[in-house]
Amino acid sequence: MVECGVTISPEQRERLAAAIHSHEFLHRILREIESALRVVFHSDEQMNWKLARQAAEQILIAEIVCRYRGDFDGIYHAVRRMENEGRPWAAAIRELAAGIHSYFTTPLGIIMRRDLFGDQAVFLSPEALDWYRKAAE
Repeated sequence: MVECGVTISPEQRERLAAAIHSHEFLHRILREIESALRVVFHSDEQMNWKLARQAAEQILIAEIVCRYRGDFDGIYHAVRRMENEGRPWAAAIRELAAGIHSYFTTPLGIIMRRDLFGDQAVFLSPEALDWYRKAAE
């Protein structure tokens, strides 16, 4: 289970964003999450695709903060565990990214992201803020 209940500081967000863009394994997971977002919302003609990369980055940061307490090495170790279980590296990256995407695009994951990023949270789903408002009532 993923636990969060914190708000991310701008400094921590910047540090994790820099790590995502400077570590190949994190960047590959980011691209896989972004790809999943594009697949899920492909038919929405009004989608603002400029937000897809930002939303994917927030999803990955939420995973790092909530599941690994801000230690991005936890992602690396998760991929290595999957690789040790027999999955090729690329398949492990895709599988982990799919799980992260799935978790943080559910209503609970959306609430967690909104709590984590506050007003800076980025969502592609038009229903996302409605789910958050209903949960806050």
